Amino acid sequence: MNAGTTAPAQASGNGSQEPDNQKVEGIVPSDSQPKFTEGEYTDVRPTDASQSAPQQKSRHRREEVKRLWKQAEISQFYNGTKVQVFVAFLICTNFLCNMVEKEIDPSASKHTGVFEAFDWYYNIAFTIELAVNLYSHWFYPFWRSGWNIFDTVVVSIGVINMLKLPLPPPFRLLRLMRAFRVFRLFKRIKSLNKIIVAIVHAVPGVINAFLILTIVMCIYAILAVEFFQDVGVDCKEPNFTELPGYFVGLLSIRKFCMGNEYFGSFSKSIYTFFQVLTGESWSEMVARPVIWYYGSEWHLCIGSALFFVSFVLVTAFVLINVVVAVLLDKMTSSEEEEEAEEAEEAEELREEEMAEEMANEASPANPAADPLTEQELVAFKCLHKLRPMVQQVTSQQADLQAEFARTRDDVAALKQQLGTLAQAINNVPFSC
Repeated sequence: MNAGTTAPAQASGNGSQEPDNQKVEGIVPSDSQPKFTEGEYTDVRPTDASQSAPQQKSRHRREEVKRLWKQAEISQFYNGTKVQVFVAFLICTNFLCNMVEKEIDPSASKHTGVFEAFDWYYNIAFTIELAVNLYSHWFYPFWRSGWNIFDTVVVSIGVINMLKLPLPPPFRLLRLMRAFRVFRLFKRIKSLNKIIVAIVHAVPGVINAFLILTIVMCIYAILAVEFFQDVGVDCKEPNFTELPGYFVGLLSIRKFCMGNEYFGSFSKSIYTFFQVLTGESWSEMVARPVIWYYGSEWHLCIGSALFFVSFVLVTAFVLINVVVAVLLDKMTSSEEEEEAEEAEEAEELREEEMAEEMANEASPANPAADPLTEQELVAFKCLHKLRPMVQQVTSQQADLQAEFARTRDDVAALKQQLGTLAQAINNVPFSC
């Protein structure tokens, strides 16, 4: 602001080096300030290692450099609401077209030409959209996004199928990737994107819950092989229908003995308990045949019933709800983190806008104003952060003053009532 403050800058411009102990900690040197050129924003400041990942992520988004011809205009056009809605509409119509194709021509033999024309149209449209996306976010910003990598894979497979390149028979199944194009819709609809991101963030906690559920299922599967593998073991005998414990349920629909088919090995047993976990006919097809097989021995009958009922209670009513609770907790926590990141990013943008306004005030159009030094700019940002705190303290002080005034009025009214009560007591005649 004066000659004394600009002297060090002039000295450094003359080639003299400033000692390290004279540098102010936390101040960015003037030669590393953001450099502005026409249609381009480049920040060459070193990244602060103390910044959190969300801060660095939001900072990288703002520091994206537009170096190519008309890249900034194309990026603004591509990221506009109309273009994104149109691309989402294309994705939805392509998905509907695939469903109609598999409904009216599942063998691809009746309307081949019509659906090939639709396939060409959508492949060309998605290829153009991917090229525009790549150009507007060239180069590293494009590949930093997992959604863009997924788009590239899906569109590339569509182009390969469209050109009918000679591929080995297993690679011809890549045509099925067309059904996964609808996943590209999640990138453009914010609510769907939040759900996918929350599920991805919840995977570690959910895996732990699923691990406990799997261990419990394995324990029950091992015990079931030991207990129930011999249920209906003589079902293949000619006179099996004449045995005392016979009933129709011991022979499965596939004409196998019930115990061997459902509990004959660990793999069969754990799949049976997965069926029990889903609730699909577990009582009629799994539990009742075992219970009635031991009908003549009441303790084995009750034990078998308690065995299956306890599994359902532990897994379906407890552990599955634990998985849901962990998933919901992670989803809500991720939403709170996103809201905090958005608020922090908005605060940083407001600070940058105010700093830019102050820089404009010191432009050649206003020569009377001196440019701010780095220390003054940092002090200004600190004061800007302190302003809402001061406003909050001021509002709290006003609330305290109002509360004090109300308390004083209440005390005055109480004093008046006590005086009236004392006067009334003095006027009452007392007789011994």
